[in-house]
Amino acid sequence: MRLKLWATSLIALVLSLPLSADAQRQPPGRGGNPSTSSADAPRLVKAFVTDDRLSALRKEPDLRSQVVQRLRLRRPVFIIGSGINKAGGPKFYRVAVTRRTRGWIHWAALAMPSRPGDDARVLQLAENATDGLDRIALCLLLAEGFRNSPLVPQALLMLAREAEHSVAALSKRVAKRVAGVDSQTASVRQRDYYLSDASLDRLSRLGVSFDFDEAAGEYVYDGAAYRTILRRFPTSASAKIARERLELVKQRLARRE
Repeated sequence: MRLKLWATSLIALVLSLPLSADAQRQPPGRGGNPSTSSADAPRLVKAFVTDDRLSALRKEPDLRSQVVQRLRLRRPVFIIGSGINKAGGPKFYRVAVTRRTRGWIHWAALAMPSRPGDDARVLQLAENATDGLDRIALCLLLAEGFRNSPLVPQALLMLAREAEHSVAALSKRVAKRVAGVDSQTASVRQRDYYLSDASLDRLSRLGVSFDFDEAAGEYVYDGAAYRTILRRFPTSASAKIARERLELVKQRLARRE
C-alpha cells in the first residue's frame, strides 16, 4: 500500500514539472508562434560582389542614402531581402555582410550562382574590365564561385592569358627597381629580388604566381590556370589550348637557369 502511494505521488510530481524547451516547441502550423515558422524565416541567398563601381553598402535602398562601407570585388554576401527605390530608381538588395553588418546594395553590383545567366554576366564583366587585376579577379570568381558553370574553362583561359599579358609590363617595372643589385649585393640573386617585389603582391593574393627567367630577364607565368583546366575539364575545347600553352611554359621554365 505504501509503495502504491509512493508511486502515485512520484507520477503526480513528474506531471507537475514544466516541459523542456524541446517539448514545448510545436511544429509550424500546429499552434506554434507563426513568427518563428520556417516559412517566415528569411531565405539566405549567397551572392558575390562583381562590380565595385556600384558596391556601396547603404543604410537605406536609395542612391543618396548614407554609405556604410564599400564592398570589394569578389566579396561574398547573403541576400536577405529586396526593395525598390521609392522614387522609381534601381532595385536594391538587403544583404548581410557579417553577423552584425547589414545594409542595402544596388542589384547590379551582385551576381548569384543560383540565378541562371549570372555566370555569363560575370564573364562579360571580365571581358569588359579595363583593369587587368579586376579581370583576373572576376575570372577567378567565376571559376571558384560558379564551379558548375560551363563557362569556367573560358574564364580560366582568360585568367591565364591576362597573367601572361602582364609579364612584359611587370618585368619592365621591376627591372628599374632592382637595377644594379647584383653589383651591390653579390650574395643575393637577381631572381630573389624579382620574385620578392611588391608588384607581385596583389597577384599573389589572387593565386597568380610567376617564376623568373634570368636569361631573358623577365617573369614567366607558372601556368596554374592551364593545369586546372586539364584537371577539371580534360575533354573541353579549352583543354587543347591549355595543353599547348602549358608546354610552352614548361619549356621556358626548363631554361630559366
